[in-house]
Amino acid sequence: KLTTLLLLFISTSLFAQDGWKTFEKDNYSISYPSDWEFSDQNPQPTVAFMLNSPKESQKEDLFRESVNLTIEELSMADYTLDQYTEIALEQVKKQIPSAKMITALPANIGDVEATNIVWSAEVGNGMVLQFNQLFAVKDRIAYVLTFTSTEAEYDIYIEDAAKIISSFKFIK
Repeated sequence: KLTTLLLLFISTSLFAQDGWKTFEKDNYSISYPSDWEFSDQNPQPTVAFMLNSPKESQKEDLFRESVNLTIEELSMADYTLDQYTEIALEQVKKQIPSAKMITALPANIGDVEATNIVWSAEVGNGMVLQFNQLFAVKDRIAYVLTFTSTEAEYDIYIEDAAKIISSFKFIK
């Protein structure tokens, strides 16, 4: 099962699927199921967009799974992918002491090297969230795609999330 998921993340050649939409902006595009809700209303300055799972997904646990993209310009520093990933993970550990790293594997977005990190953390009220993040650095810009789910429903949504994340591609 892990091998299958890894292949989904590594593969970035997702062809158009029935019932899927594509969002394209600047130098990237991403596809997502039509029953997922797209928003580019930035809750934080670095968040480019948010995709929320269907509203029915919160029926059991009051949480909507999501995929988002954060973009951070690195013009003041010339970070490598490894350096950026290490700094980001240190921030996670500092801000969320309960964070537990699960896997860290090399990946690609087309010809751009990436790192795929899976981690979990208790976030309050006993809720444990699991995060699957794909980090890439291209042209001094860091791109982080994040799938967030409750730990209990992670296996239910990871297939769609993996397809969404693997559809991400740089178009310039």
